[in-house]
Amino acid sequence: MTTTQSFKIYEVLQRHFKNNDDAKIVVQEIEQIIEIKIENKSTVLFTKEDGAALKEEILNLRIDMEKRFYNNIIWTFGSVLTGVGLLFTMIKIFLIK
Repeated sequence: MTTTQSFKIYEVLQRHFKNNDDAKIVVQEIEQIIEIKIENKSTVLFTKEDGAALKEEILNLRIDMEKRFYNNIIWTFGSVLTGVGLLFTMIKIFLIK
């Protein structure tokens, strides 16, 4: 709550109370309630820092997935070459004999 808002509330309450101290106490209570509500909501809100952290996490996940993809391609290609080599070796052993 801004100072201007607090002052306006104080002015309104000052007209209804006989002394200034009661108006000040009510304004302070209202400010405290608003601060508590803002604190409680701040844990639920999505901030810029949360967005930056999420973006970084997605980028790291993407890099990890790309590494795994290329690693799988290399292993698949190596397995195929090994299978072809084994097939030619078996053909050579059985047909040449």
